[in-house]
Amino acid sequence: MIVKAHAKINLGLNVLDKRDDGYHNLETIMLPLSLHDSLDISILPNNDSDDFVTCDECSLKINKYNLCHKAIDALREKFKFKQKIRIDIHKSIFIQSGLGGGSADAAATIKGVAKLLKLNITDQDMIDIAIKIGSDVPWAIFEKPAIVESKGNKINFFEHNNNFNILIIQPHFGLSTVEVFHEYDKFEPLPHCDIQAVKSSFINDDGKLNELCINNLQEPAFKMLPQLKELYDLVKKENVDFVSMTGAGSAIYCFIKDKKMSKKLEDKYYKLGYNVELTTFFNEKEEKKHHLF
Repeated sequence: MIVKAHAKINLGLNVLDKRDDGYHNLETIMLPLSLHDSLDISILPNNDSDDFVTCDECSLKINKYNLCHKAIDALREKFKFKQKIRIDIHKSIFIQSGLGGGSADAAATIKGVAKLLKLNITDQDMIDIAIKIGSDVPWAIFEKPAIVESKGNKINFFEHNNNFNILIIQPHFGLSTVEVFHEYDKFEPLPHCDIQAVKSSFINDDGKLNELCINNLQEPAFKMLPQLKELYDLVKKENVDFVSMTGAGSAIYCFIKDKKMSKKLEDKYYKLGYNVELTTFFNEKEEKKHHLF
């Protein structure tokens, strides 16, 4: 069974108070992209073997702490199935980029294994399992535009009709989300953006996103990786409609309405040696036939 796991971008990201578990509450807009990993999920013939996860990205270490393994373990704990699972991941989403590839793969694992084994699973079951794995995973179960709050368990979906070209550019350096948050904790409190105003600006396409949008992890990431700040400043000088870092980095993305310009910039930054991907927003209605739920 082939399951798609779509990348996301964050449009505004407020880091709020730190919870008792040591993690921060967040407030952000998550938008799904057409860019995706593909997971080939199957049942191993021998139940005495271990679950087996592979990936064609050689720099990504796959062990029992991988989020796909955690997703299988959490499903097995709840539904008590004995079958052992094999997952082969074809990576297209850049790693350590802020594009949510690991979370997307975990969510796709939950949906795919549940479908493959015909588990009697509800949306709430999937959310409860996803929360145990990571804060982006509950949203990735649904892959719809949404305001996401707290530890990822408060999700308010919305619709939009934007069809921007989205150019993703990443230096050949990733950033650890944990380390970026540790760096954030060294900063004085940073200003937040009005997420509702950002949402309204995005939906109405009123040209105000650059002045309204703030990612609280951007400055800590720039301090850790000065090359990322250089890239951001370079892209801001281009003829693009909006530019931001996504998540904890290290990917920069920009909205470009002009198709020719987007292709021109894709070629330019590829020749400059960056990882580049030109994509669009994921449209669930158009690709519904590929989805499981």
